[in-house]
Amino acid sequence: MARGNNIRLTRLRNKLNEMANGVFKSDEYRHFFSISLTRERAAYYILERSHFHLNRRQCWALVQSKAPFDVKQLIWDHEREELAGDKERGVDNHWVLGMKEGLTVGLKPRDFKKQPSDCTKVCTYAWAHIAETVPWLEAVAASGILEIANSDEVVKGGGIARRVAKKLTRELGIPLRAQHSNKEHVVVDVEHANLLMRVARDHVHSKEDADIVIRGAADSLAINRTWLGLMADRMEHLG
Repeated sequence: MARGNNIRLTRLRNKLNEMANGVFKSDEYRHFFSISLTRERAAYYILERSHFHLNRRQCWALVQSKAPFDVKQLIWDHEREELAGDKERGVDNHWVLGMKEGLTVGLKPRDFKKQPSDCTKVCTYAWAHIAETVPWLEAVAASGILEIANSDEVVKGGGIARRVAKKLTRELGIPLRAQHSNKEHVVVDVEHANLLMRVARDHVHSKEDADIVIRGAADSLAINRTWLGLMADRMEHLG
């Protein structure tokens, strides 16, 4: 029985990793990364990403509210650093990190009080709908897959934080040390990517359970593709 479950978990991990890599081959991702950055385009992305980060906090809280106790603890550990920062390493919370990164392209703290664009608003509503309405295991997968897709250990060529960081350096001359948000996510999302499989080890006991995880991950990646594709369309029209 244990051997059978180990095989199931290995297959699930491989499938999730395949999905995380596959999203970078999509038309939406290719379009997004094909656009040359200007400071105006980078500022737009950083502002929209700040609302994405806020939505991540909302979604993880919604998932935590209905998850089993052991999963609540895992999410608590995951979110503590995002919300409060890491005092031992001298790292601010992730909202502040985004604002600091925004300074490099001319954004001011007051800019982060602006409402998100329609495309970000619709997509964050979609993620929140999943987190609130589907079974908890499916909701964990929907949030967890986004961590996997940003892990440099999983994604060949690096996750989105790594790739955007390289574009900012190459096209705008902004060094990684000044990209406070990207620099932090390149580090922490390697560990954060393990959360979903830690949950799976204790809660995926059948093919049906594995299918639930894959469904949640697939729906979330579909939203993410849509979001980046819509933002790419908007960025093309900016200076």
